[in-house]
Amino acid sequence: MAAVHKNVRKNILSDPIQAIESVKNLSRDAIAQLFDGRCVISVKQIHAAAVAAHLAFKAKSNISKKFDIEFLLRLAADTQISRALEKMGITAETREIGYCVISENKNRALKVSSDIVRLVGGEPMEEVELRKDERLFEAMRFYNITEMEIEAAQAPSKADAVLLLILERIATLDLKR
Repeated sequence: MAAVHKNVRKNILSDPIQAIESVKNLSRDAIAQLFDGRCVISVKQIHAAAVAAHLAFKAKSNISKKFDIEFLLRLAADTQISRALEKMGITAETREIGYCVISENKNRALKVSSDIVRLVGGEPMEEVELRKDERLFEAMRFYNITEMEIEAAQAPSKADAVLLLILERIATLDLKR
């Protein structure tokens, strides 16, 4: 389960550490992570980071010993934990909170996801909203994507090209090590 929410509760942002601890308490039988959602242009990106983290642990190529941190590394497409936390961590200035819940039990994932939604509040952002031009520009800057790369991607739209390039960065993170 994954989503990005806008108009989240202000009290969540006033104490980000407490928010993360609350999520950890809600997700005892699952893995859950909150993150700054400003660079997310598709939920596919969140799913890809979760799969990449899982595969890294399976192949023993993980950077972090903790799955939730490995997920953030993959989502940020960064090999340094401190940079990934700085880039993806929620702060008082965060405007959109993303979350990801991973569990082998679908009902447990749904329950934890529902609890997180109740905790953070706000409304989920639809794919159309996530792919708006200003978000694409932010994602391009975040992932250091150039216009030349977008043109070379041969995708049906700029949004599709940016997403493909982000997914490539997530998938090939181990090559940067």
